[in-house]
Amino acid sequence: MSTDNKHPILVVDDEAEILFSLRGLLRQEFTLHTAESGAEALDIMRRHVIHVLMTDQRMPLMTGVELLQQTREVCPEAVRIVFTGYADIKAVIDAINQGQIFRYLTKPWEPDELVSVLRQGCEEYDRLTARRHLLLDMRDYVNRCQKLPGDTLLQLTGTELLERIERGLAADEGKGGVVAG
Repeated sequence: MSTDNKHPILVVDDEAEILFSLRGLLRQEFTLHTAESGAEALDIMRRHVIHVLMTDQRMPLMTGVELLQQTREVCPEAVRIVFTGYADIKAVIDAINQGQIFRYLTKPWEPDELVSVLRQGCEEYDRLTARRHLLLDMRDYVNRCQKLPGDTLLQLTGTELLERIERGLAADEGKGGVVAG
């Protein structure tokens, strides 16, 4: 988490009034970054650690789902949320089916619900980060144990365990949480 114990979140919407409103609602609980376009959001994500990304679906030049696809390369650890005021259900279903989003919200939203969803996104980030750290620690431990002389059973089962750990780490890629390993 950031040094001030607030999760860094990024909200993307091409409507400046919505970003202004959200700043007032969210700035005390989160380290808040805002962007009015997908390109601006990608730039922010290259310069800052972001735990939760919440983007509007309908924006000029780049839709929210297109932004999410690109952020998987730039910042795969971010938990992703889409919100929209339009019934662009096909795009949202595609994003869900591709595993790109954690939640979907509709505009207008209830402020308490929005804050609750963002808190859940931060909890998901923390959960996935803790899982990743545990898997990395297990991998290091098994690697060290396999180098101990005389324990052929551990050497055999260790290889299988390492394969399972690697599959778990690979499955977590792009779902949120710390990716470096």
